[in-house]
Amino acid sequence: MSSRPVASLEIGIIGLPNCGKTTIFNALTGAGVVVQPFAATEVSVNTGVAQVPDARMAPLATVEDSQRLVPPTVQLVDVAGLQRGAGRDGGLSGEFLQALRAADALIHVVRTFEDDAVFHVDGRIDPAADAEGVDLELLFADGALVTKRLERLERAVKVGQKEAKAEADLLAELGVVLDAGSPARDFAKFKTLPLEVQSDLLTAKPMMYVANTSESGDPEAVAALQTYAGSAEVVGVAGRFESDLAEIEDPEERSLFLAEIGQEEPSAPRVAAAAFRMLELITFFTAGPKDVWAWTIRQGSNAVEAGGKIHTDIARGFIRAEVINWQDLVNAGSRAEATKLGQLRVEGKDYIVQDGDVLNVRFNV
Repeated sequence: MSSRPVASLEIGIIGLPNCGKTTIFNALTGAGVVVQPFAATEVSVNTGVAQVPDARMAPLATVEDSQRLVPPTVQLVDVAGLQRGAGRDGGLSGEFLQALRAADALIHVVRTFEDDAVFHVDGRIDPAADAEGVDLELLFADGALVTKRLERLERAVKVGQKEAKAEADLLAELGVVLDAGSPARDFAKFKTLPLEVQSDLLTAKPMMYVANTSESGDPEAVAALQTYAGSAEVVGVAGRFESDLAEIEDPEERSLFLAEIGQEEPSAPRVAAAAFRMLELITFFTAGPKDVWAWTIRQGSNAVEAGGKIHTDIARGFIRAEVINWQDLVNAGSRAEATKLGQLRVEGKDYIVQDGDVLNVRFNV
């Protein structure tokens, strides 16, 4: 199996020290990074690319007699544990902020496992309190960003620059929202903020929670975290177990290992599926004798935008797209049979691509 050289989606992993972020990072990427306690002031950033398995690809490869599968990939960025109080007065390090501000979304790892050998910064296991503590630090960091930007605008506002005054007023309104404990994503005028401010606000980024559980799954603790998270995605992952699992290459041995805790597959697909839902992403495919590729795009994207995901020349010279649902193609057994059944159709540039579509885009440049 081959992976793309560069992942188009980047997700930052955050959490308290010793919550198991790097263990989860290893479970999702198979990177094998050495897990060690981070000191409160230590800055450490690990990066790795995780493949996102999609069970639809293998049947498509059988129909098309494809030689390889190329699944979507996600770049994961694991930063050092976020100590309480670090976000106040802009106390987060530049490297920490740079890594997270470049991310498209955040995975907030919360500890639910009990282990006397792994010190908890507060000496107890309380997933909701831990999650709230880290979320508050992100609010503080965003508040510090707003304050600093207002300070930079102060002189321009005093001399009567209208654009500076308009931005300062917006930032002041945002500051009220943050001070009230609400994330920047809830700010009604968020889209009117300058783009660089939008991208730098940590609480504006989509965020999901991963409960780092013991092998038992810690159902009560995970339920408490879900209550705190509300409508946000929460996925339980037995981090240490799955980190070890990621190092096993033999499929049969992996299956036996999973059976020990009653799972049929690793948690990575569940985490990926939750992340895709959070980011409102869908997957479409291109398939042929050489390979089957899975591509991710935003829900509501049209055929031209999908073509541009494959290559910019395809979007520039788009003519039409031949489209069929993956299941229809698999059921038909071949494109020729699918055409006879009337399941292969031709769509124009305004066609809204659906999850599971198989596209063959005709173009000319």
